[in-house]
Amino acid sequence: MITALGTWVILFALSMLPLPSIAQADGLDSPAPGLDATVRAFLVQQTAALGDDVEIQVRDGNANFGPCASPQPFLPRPGTPQGRVTVGIRCGAEDEQTRYVQATVSAQVRHLVASRTIGPGERLDQAALSWETSDLSHLRRGYLSSLTEAVGQVAKRRIPAGTSVTDDMIRKPWMVKRGDTVMLTATGEGFRISRSVEALENGGLGSTIRLKTENRQILQGKVTGQDQLSVDF
Repeated sequence: MITALGTWVILFALSMLPLPSIAQADGLDSPAPGLDATVRAFLVQQTAALGDDVEIQVRDGNANFGPCASPQPFLPRPGTPQGRVTVGIRCGAEDEQTRYVQATVSAQVRHLVASRTIGPGERLDQAALSWETSDLSHLRRGYLSSLTEAVGQVAKRRIPAGTSVTDDMIRKPWMVKRGDTVMLTATGEGFRISRSVEALENGGLGSTIRLKTENRQILQGKVTGQDQLSVDF
C-alpha cells in the first residue's frame, strides 16, 4: 500500500524526467516547405548577380499543384531570370513529374542608354552613352551593364537618344570584309603556310567566316586581325 509520502516521492521523480521538446514535436507535425518557398529560394540564388534590391513574386505555386516529393527547380531558359519567368520543378527521386510555376523578378538595375542618336555603322564611344537606373521587368533582355560591352562596338541600326542599348543592336567592328583579298595562315604539325584568299563574309575579331582559295576551294577561317585569317589542320 502506497502511503501519501510514497505518492509524493513518485510524483517528484516523474517530474524530473526529461519531457519531449515542443520544438521537436512541432517539427514532426509541420509540413514540408511549399513550392512557393522552394521556387523563391531558387530564384534568389539565380539572381544574386543583380544585387540586393531584387523582388520576387511567385504566382500560387502551392495552389495549382498537389504534393511534390523532393522538388528540384530549374530554368527552362538559361540565363539570369528577368521580368516574367517560368520555373520548372522536377518532382520525385527519379523525376517522375515535371511542373511549371510562373514568377516575376523585378530589380533596380543600372544600364546603358544612348545619350544621343547613334547612326547605323557608327562606332560607339563613351560620349555616346550614359547611365540610367530602371526596373528590370521593364527592360529588354540583353541590356548592357558595362561600358566594356559597348565601347568600340558598331551600331547595327539607328539607335535613338534615350534608348536602352542591347546586345542585339551592336556588333564587333569588321576586321575582314566580304569580297576582300585577305591573308590566310594555315598551321599544322610541322608546317605553317600563308596565302591570299577571298573572304566570303564579313567578320569581327574571333568570328569564323567562309573563305575561297585560289583553286576555288571553300574553307572556314577564324579572324585573327585586320585582313588576317587562320585555319588549323
